[in-house]
Amino acid sequence: MRKGWIICLLTVMTAMLGGCNQMGVQQNAGSDFEQVRDQFAKQRAYEFYGRTKLLTDNSSNSNIVNFSGRKDGDSVYMNVKRSVPEENRVDSLSLLDQGKKLYAKTDRDQDWRLSSASEAALRQEMENWDPASAFAQMDEMKRSVTPITKNLKTDQAGIRVVLDSAKLKSWLGAQLQAQTGSHIQSVIPGEKLHKPSQKLAMSLSKGDWQEPPQGPRIQSTGNANIQEMINQMDLEAEYTIMYQKSTKLPTSMLMSIRSQYDYNNQRVQEHTQVETYLQNYGRVKNKDQSPSLRSGRQK
Repeated sequence: MRKGWIICLLTVMTAMLGGCNQMGVQQNAGSDFEQVRDQFAKQRAYEFYGRTKLLTDNSSNSNIVNFSGRKDGDSVYMNVKRSVPEENRVDSLSLLDQGKKLYAKTDRDQDWRLSSASEAALRQEMENWDPASAFAQMDEMKRSVTPITKNLKTDQAGIRVVLDSAKLKSWLGAQLQAQTGSHIQSVIPGEKLHKPSQKLAMSLSKGDWQEPPQGPRIQSTGNANIQEMINQMDLEAEYTIMYQKSTKLPTSMLMSIRSQYDYNNQRVQEHTQVETYLQNYGRVKNKDQSPSLRSGRQK
């Protein structure tokens, strides 16, 4: 009898120790995330580039959106190239954020233009691919943080940040509803309203989820339909961050988004990845190398 109690007690103690160890690992990973986040936020200059991947139906399309950019002090420059495979073309958009002012330039523009009617959509486009916005999203939505321990190089460490599904749905709903809101309708005759890319596979290829569907894509006619679609959607996302141990600076981020939703009486499953690479910390470009508004007339 006593032997049975001893075995039972040892089992309970082992389980408690295992739970404590797991909690300690998560706490350490959470602390590592905070250090990487804070160290990255201190940087006055860096460059980044990346691309999206659509992993649906055992296929991969890795050139839907390609982006690159750099931070120079208080300014952030970004170029976004979006593939439109249905029309066999690639659209290019350059963005320059100078704090209170956001400038844009497309393939058809010779000069930078101060954003007006499309500012909200252009800022959303920029935030989708800006690594600083990714850290802000993780900080707000993180549900758990765990360390990566396998296949690490010298002076390399990694953490995995799982996002809260409910907060993720709220973020997605705000983005989609903003695109249908009357407050962003263009008031300039002839001006084409920019519709930003979404990170989800359902709308990434054209950046316009309201277009007639070609393949698995959702079509909606109002905010009520958007909310209904989001409510029945299964949505999960996580970030994998690789960073240097010595500097605590991130070298790459991989965001993985999985979604399932009903479309035409079928359950659609989609998987999107956004790869981001960071480099050249502390190297501010010379003024004559940065995008200049002096080269053309502001519109």
